[in-house]
Amino acid sequence: MNLPIIIISYKSFSNLKKCISNLGNKRQILIIENSDVNEIKKNIENLYQNCNVIVNNDNFGYGKAANIGLQKINSKYALILEADVKISEIQLNQIENEISKCDKDFALATPIYDDLIDFNKNNNFDNELSKININENVQETKTKIDLIKGCSLIVNLDKFKNENVFDENFFFFFEDIDLCKRVKKKNENIFVFNKIKIVHEGAKAVNPKINEEYSNFRHWNYYWSKFYYHKKHYGFLYSLFIHFSKLMRFSISTIFLYFFSKEKFKKNKYRFLGLFSSIVGIKSSSSKNILKK
Repeated sequence: MNLPIIIISYKSFSNLKKCISNLGNKRQILIIENSDVNEIKKNIENLYQNCNVIVNNDNFGYGKAANIGLQKINSKYALILEADVKISEIQLNQIENEISKCDKDFALATPIYDDLIDFNKNNNFDNELSKININENVQETKTKIDLIKGCSLIVNLDKFKNENVFDENFFFFFEDIDLCKRVKKKNENIFVFNKIKIVHEGAKAVNPKINEEYSNFRHWNYYWSKFYYHKKHYGFLYSLFIHFSKLMRFSISTIFLYFFSKEKFKKNKYRFLGLFSSIVGIKSSSSKNILKK
């Protein structure tokens, strides 16, 4: 098995080079570039013969970009990575071996990494998705879990016939949680491979020049997505009920902090705007204007 790899990128040439250089040249690598930077396609395809870059000419968000890549894959399985993940060719061989052992008994899987452990341990997204203590020191090679992150995601495409893997209404945040929720509703398995540990650099990979815009973008999208997620799975009234106090607090705090703290004012402003936008039905893709090109 040569597991095809999809890498989701946003103006991440240096991170892409670091990521790809560890993956070897045996596997098909498809990069989905969520920008209009055509130089990335030219440079990556010149450097790596096994890579193909699709330039979206716009920021479509993680879920839509991943769906575009998955639609190009002809094999049963695919590995989705973000550009700030460090994984080696040896680890890819180990992943392929674990997939073979699992046969068809899973919809999603991932190797282990530190922020996945924290993600599961501190889960407060949905009480119906269990908190599972996972670690690399257990004897079992895999653990069944309810939550997985999109930065490293093995997808069994046979489990998603005639449907998108990701809900494209999510632009940023909760698309992976929503995916796990849907998989659990289908009574399909999600595994973490305990003996294969990779590195996810996360927010450390963000360009310092866009840190402020990126922070605003995150605040807006987190609360947009959180409201939409609960509306989708539990209904509009339930989601409004659990978010109403935050909506009031953000609106009052935004007015108050305008006179005292520019930084806290902006944080509360974008939280309020994201939550309010989700309530009134404004699309999450509108937030991409916050992150300047």
